[in-house]
Amino acid sequence: MAKPSLAGQKKVTAQNLAGLGAERLAQILVEVAQTRTDLKRRLRMELAAGLGASHLVPEIDKRLAALETSRGQVNWRQKPAFLRDLDALRGLIANRLGVEAQDAALERLWRFLATHPQAARRLKDRDDHFEAVYHTAAADLGALLAAHDPHLAANALVEAAAAAPQAWAAWAGAALTPIASATAAIALTLAQGKSRPMPGWMVFIRHLADAAGDVAAYAETFGQAALATPSVSVEVARRWLAAGRPAEAGAALRLAAPKPKGLLGRLAAPDFDWESVWIDYLDAAGDTDAAQAVRWASFQRTLEAQRAKAYVARLSGFDDVEAESEIFALAAAHENFEKGLSVLMAWPALAEASAMVMTRGDQARIDPEQAEAFAGKLRRRFPDAAERLLRGGAAAAFRRGALTLSDRLTQEAEAIAGK
Repeated sequence: MAKPSLAGQKKVTAQNLAGLGAERLAQILVEVAQTRTDLKRRLRMELAAGLGASHLVPEIDKRLAALETSRGQVNWRQKPAFLRDLDALRGLIANRLGVEAQDAALERLWRFLATHPQAARRLKDRDDHFEAVYHTAAADLGALLAAHDPHLAANALVEAAAAAPQAWAAWAGAALTPIASATAAIALTLAQGKSRPMPGWMVFIRHLADAAGDVAAYAETFGQAALATPSVSVEVARRWLAAGRPAEAGAALRLAAPKPKGLLGRLAAPDFDWESVWIDYLDAAGDTDAAQAVRWASFQRTLEAQRAKAYVARLSGFDDVEAESEIFALAAAHENFEKGLSVLMAWPALAEASAMVMTRGDQARIDPEQAEAFAGKLRRRFPDAAERLLRGGAAAAFRRGALTLSDRLTQEAEAIAGK
């Protein structure tokens, strides 16, 4: 085995630091801790953890009390240390105290989560890193709750959410993941019995319904107007399909089905996601012919390659060959040159893509970066088409003022042409 280089031996890694020895590392930590309050506090808590739960709990309680009462603003310079300290406290409660004294850890995780509004007020520029600490704490809490009495766990969860519904709307998914569906069902019943017309409360109940596997309860958290929107009907229908109840899925989707519009009463184009779940519903209901018809109509309307691939994959005999030919013809003749070419390139149908470029290259309107990517795939077998795409992309780049990109594409085209 080759000996590590001198530069490698100087890197700050666990392996290299271990070579310094415990005594020297301890001296360094003590020296640094004299200038870093957060590090000194962390070391003291780690020492307490090594002595057992009875020593760790008072240290945790002191830190929690400080979080509960502190009001000083945390500026951008202090923020990284503040977040490290916050997450270290969470980790000590969940990972150290949680191993030795679960009840004590559970009590302190509840307290930790309750510090969220106070800690948030202290941060001038709160971001995802701050929220992630509490999100992880909620997951830690759920893991501990999973081992407790279901009724007690459910009641505690609902009471905490009733006190801070918006926060728990964000945390519930993480907290409920390790919790048994039976416990979630108890919590769902308790939550439904509370009148809480506050922001976040219905979202919390939605999470409970998901965890309990109660699709009807999930749907009941939406009003009739919301259920008639494609995005909500899709979420409800997906859950019914996952539960093996296609009839209910179909009923949910029909509430948001495309409606006639205009003087002629033509149906509006369906939402793509709604249409995708409608296809899944038709398959689940055994109406495969109707599902195929929707796939084909959807491709003709949207020119989405994945829709066409799904259609072809379900054909038998030589029908798939005929269908592919029709798909390629539709793509090659599509009014949107770039969209049609994208279908052929994604299939991939490089010969047909090359023919399209050579036939319609003069009317090509294509993003320069996309032209470069397509040309890279065509270059070996169809160099003339690749060159033409690159020149079209160079012209488009020039028109938008991207001169460096235009020059690069031109040089690539000339390299193909042998100039």
